[in-house]
Amino acid sequence: MSTSNDHLTTPDETEAAMTLQTDEAKATAAEIAADNVALEDAYQSAEAAAETTAEQASDLAQATEDVLEELQENQAESGQA
Repeated sequence: MSTSNDHLTTPDETEAAMTLQTDEAKATAAEIAADNVALEDAYQSAEAAAETTAEQASDLAQATEDVLEELQENQAESGQA
């Protein structure tokens, strides 16, 4: 027959449980820190890619504008001839 004392934990068991929880918390914190580093790296890569894309878009817009101006000039010259 079991007594009510069978369910009580000893100080050593309590300390072991607290240590286990602390170790799990440390492991979780380390995992979160690693995830944060990975996210920061991904953010910086995405930011660099966005800047490159914006520069390419600007270059393309400028080239399109230059070609349009040249076509308009050629059309004006053809109309005058």
